[in-house]
Amino acid sequence: MILPPKLRTGDPVRVVAPSSPFDPAAFEAGLSILSGRLGLVPRMRTDLTARRAYLAGDDGRRAEEWREAVADPEARAIFCARGGYGAMRILPAVDPAPLLARPKVLVGFSDVTALHAALNRAGLATIHGPVLTQLSRAPDDAVRHLQALLFEDPPRAGPWDLPAPGAGLVAERTVRPGRASGALLGGTLTILAHLAGTPFAPRLDGAILLLEDVGEKPYRLDRCLTQLRLAGALSGLAGVAMGRLTGCDDGGVLAADVVREAVLALGVPAIEGLPVGHEDANFAVPLGARATLVAPAPGEEGPPRLLFDGWSARAGA
Repeated sequence: MILPPKLRTGDPVRVVAPSSPFDPAAFEAGLSILSGRLGLVPRMRTDLTARRAYLAGDDGRRAEEWREAVADPEARAIFCARGGYGAMRILPAVDPAPLLARPKVLVGFSDVTALHAALNRAGLATIHGPVLTQLSRAPDDAVRHLQALLFEDPPRAGPWDLPAPGAGLVAERTVRPGRASGALLGGTLTILAHLAGTPFAPRLDGAILLLEDVGEKPYRLDRCLTQLRLAGALSGLAGVAMGRLTGCDDGGVLAADVVREAVLALGVPAIEGLPVGHEDANFAVPLGARATLVAPAPGEEGPPRLLFDGWSARAGA
């Protein structure tokens, strides 16, 4: 797996809208965090705000914007304005080869899961983290965590210490005890299920699967997990790390219970309640890079946690 190099203050970065149109005020607020707090220099097309129904412009516009961002010789990263829907439609235009030759870090989540999956499958690590329209609502510790992932070489966590910013995340509870290491892959469950059977689906054998979602009723989450299971995508997992299932409970049925039942049936170490997903406190995680999942059994020391032990191996700026 190729790890994009660390960023430096003052680096140019590209901002793209590969999915849905976005709220201008939320975007501008996020842009101020990108340029002010993070010290990066954003570049974007003048038609970034285009709209075509539920898309940020037609497929041709969004595909060309992606190719321009990848080809920009000075840009060190690509940040997504918003998720929503639409990235899957331009996947045939996403050629990973230029990014493997001159790596840039991709940052985004939700519908951007489709781009993460394609690039991770090709061999490039990416960051599942806040989009621009979410960034201004992120708490300070989530921004600090993202900053550490992008710019710094975070210290490794101790045997059961709380991970330092950028070094890992603490979960709320153990689902199935154990310890597992492997590439961290995944993102929004619905997108992963819709990629099943396509050449862009991530290869999950030996991986730690990250799952989160928003606004999907429990039976829909069940259907997505069943689709992945029947497709054979879940048979070789090393572990499962569950993030937030925001706004997914319905009629007294808890989404977490449904997903937990499916995860337990896989028989691998698993944790739940990571601060990852569609809430303001969306902490970034490096997809594609090696991670270690620690799910303590009752009586064992330390919290359930996910450690980013592979991400710190990336090169300097």
